[in-house]
Amino acid sequence: MEKSNTSQKVLFVEKVGDDEYETEGIWCSRDGENYVVDNIPFVAKRISLGDTIKAEYAADENAFYFDDFVKVSGNTTVRLYFQDTSIIEDTRSKLVELGCEGEIFLVRKILAVNVPYNVKYGPIKKFLDEGEQEGKWTYEESCLAHDPADL
Repeated sequence: MEKSNTSQKVLFVEKVGDDEYETEGIWCSRDGENYVVDNIPFVAKRISLGDTIKAEYAADENAFYFDDFVKVSGNTTVRLYFQDTSIIEDTRSKLVELGCEGEIFLVRKILAVNVPYNVKYGPIKKFLDEGEQEGKWTYEESCLAHDPADL
């Protein structure tokens, strides 16, 4: 299938409480009938940059919603949560040096990190754990695609 340059925001709905939901719109590129995730998720779980998904169109809302996975990229998504926003950019720079990509959501003090499938996760995990132990951030592996045995 030939990939198109058409971008579409696809909505991902996450349950965050008993009757509470949070929605994140993620830019995706059209790939035939499917979509490829183009940015690192800040809220949505189990999804990574480069994953191929199906989306369902809700005509009454004029919006596309995540439906199912077609193919996972093998990338890992990690989110870091900061109290001190002055260290976010330096932290992103260090993770870029380790082979990652990062996007900052400053208002919510979040650094979303993509660890490509071909980058060793061990050194990144060590860096994340050390920063958390030092109280610089807390983090979650919202989509861990790397094999934990490779640590």
